[in-house]
Amino acid sequence: MVKETDNYLVDEVMAGHAKAFAVLVERYKDMVFTLSVSLLRDRQEAEEVAQDTFLKVYKALPKFQNKSKFSTWIYRIVYNESISRLRRKKTNLISVEDLSYGELADSFEEMEPEWLEKEERKRKLFEAISLLKEEEKTILMLYYFENCRIDEISDITSLSNENVKTKLFRTRKKLYSILNKVKKKELIDY
Repeated sequence: MVKETDNYLVDEVMAGHAKAFAVLVERYKDMVFTLSVSLLRDRQEAEEVAQDTFLKVYKALPKFQNKSKFSTWIYRIVYNESISRLRRKKTNLISVEDLSYGELADSFEEMEPEWLEKEERKRKLFEAISLLKEEEKTILMLYYFENCRIDEISDITSLSNENVKTKLFRTRKKLYSILNKVKKKELIDY
């Protein structure tokens, strides 16, 4: 069986086939929930955002113009919905406990020596990520944990490609610095 493309499914929904929208929901429900729970740090709020996101997607589907990938478009909707909720609640972004370990840890592995066990490295990395600003965490999460390309992050966050690259570079540097401070403190305590 050939997997239907997102564009095909969007066309089917526009033609009145509700089952096609159910396929889109099934395809993106985990991604939508993961991003919203990561941003909101509240499972119940994230479930509500996920529901609201799919309602908005359904209503806005006629406006989808295939200028970007459907996944980027839906990321932007869930991102904006989550940010709106956060602004209303004035809470902090991204619960690192809800993030997958992913490729980011590998990129920092060489700076952490063998004396730090893998689980301990993971814990330290997540603690360091939690110290970042909301925008830094979001860009890092989208790039490393959601495997978004720079142009997709740019579309989602309304930042230019160059700005995303710069912020990603600076955030990695900042994260490296935070982890080095933790390491130095532990060596002194040891």
